[in-house]
Amino acid sequence: MDIHFIDPVPSILEEVKNATGKDIEFIPRESLPTFAMIKMARENMPAHIMYYKPKHDEVINHLIVHECGHVLRTFKCPANQRLIPYSDKQIKQAVLAEIRQDIIALNGTLSAEQIAHLLNIWHDGLIRQLINYPPDIMIEKWIFDRFPALRPLQLQSLNKQLTEALVGLSESVIRMTPPRILNTSNVMNYTFFRILGFYVGQNFIKQYSSSPCINKGKELADLTEKEYSDDHRGDNLMIDRWAAFLNLTHWFAWRGFEDVPPGYGKM
Repeated sequence: MDIHFIDPVPSILEEVKNATGKDIEFIPRESLPTFAMIKMARENMPAHIMYYKPKHDEVINHLIVHECGHVLRTFKCPANQRLIPYSDKQIKQAVLAEIRQDIIALNGTLSAEQIAHLLNIWHDGLIRQLINYPPDIMIEKWIFDRFPALRPLQLQSLNKQLTEALVGLSESVIRMTPPRILNTSNVMNYTFFRILGFYVGQNFIKQYSSSPCINKGKELADLTEKEYSDDHRGDNLMIDRWAAFLNLTHWFAWRGFEDVPPGYGKM
């Protein structure tokens, strides 16, 4: 393994082992969209799997700690109360029926296959934001409070994420994305960066000053700050609150933590 760990990464890896009874195995994966991403071990798996990009920089240390935060939050919850969100073909078909006309309105010449492809991209992107942002907010607060040495890397990581999010304000994306999809995504981005910006002392939201997402984003941020229970069950309750607020409740469903597809543990 070619990752140079800095403090406090080794101690967090040990904390995960003590909390879950399983080590983290590091596996290089060139195709990752980010430097590091964890696959949490289920009962029949010998270890958690941390995939990482062979080419990375020191920011990977922040991302490893962040991914470990997800593991710690999940495994501190009683096993019979752990839930994970998911989507399937039936759910996506229902969503397609709901927003098909919005997609066609952008370009009436799209084939059924092209419409399905676009829906898959937009659906997956929105659900990724929805299920990750609430716990990510709490994990980033935890990192900021508990590991001051990681703050410079944390700021680099958050700024990179912000740069990617701001693409949603560009004219090219506005022209090619249904308003409902784009506005919902921007509301979640604004909420995430508003909460964390205030917490870490950074103005992450100045480029949203003229965005139509601000009012709903402020409302969602206020709801999040007031009603969050800081644990795994609280994460899932807040995901449901965000889904209801954004009218995405029917875009995903819940299942037990151990209820994963065949082959989940294979590398």
